[in-house]
Amino acid sequence: MSKWHEPSDDCLICRGSQEIVIGVRERGPYEQLHDYTRVLFCAACDVGELRTFSYDGFVVFGEEDDVMVWSSVLSASDVSRLRSDFACPSPLNHECECAQHIRAYDTSVKANKTRLPEHGPGRHSPAGRTTVTVTVTDGLAEFC
Repeated sequence: MSKWHEPSDDCLICRGSQEIVIGVRERGPYEQLHDYTRVLFCAACDVGELRTFSYDGFVVFGEEDDVMVWSSVLSASDVSRLRSDFACPSPLNHECECAQHIRAYDTSVKANKTRLPEHGPGRHSPAGRTTVTVTVTDGLAEFC
């Protein structure tokens, strides 16, 4: 994977490192494919993020971007809710197929996220990002 296709979990506000709180799902990294959905937290900014990254090296030129990133802000209280109420003992295990990881993935797909530009200053900007919240339904944390 070339440098241009490397994922970045840097904070969109301060560009510092973020902690991975939940590894919702991931495929790869492979030479031609890497995608993931993660919950991240920046302690410096006291803000969380639901981030989906996709690199598809099989995309035909001009069809769509080979790298796409979607992002939505999570409040610090929602990140705390995930830390305490995520009903899986291995929240970083993105390969887990438990009911909690499945619910988190299913609801993350439906959550309203902002697509970020691949290049330029807008790539690392909080401007215009959507916000999602976390609720617990039937004992499972979900995004809405």
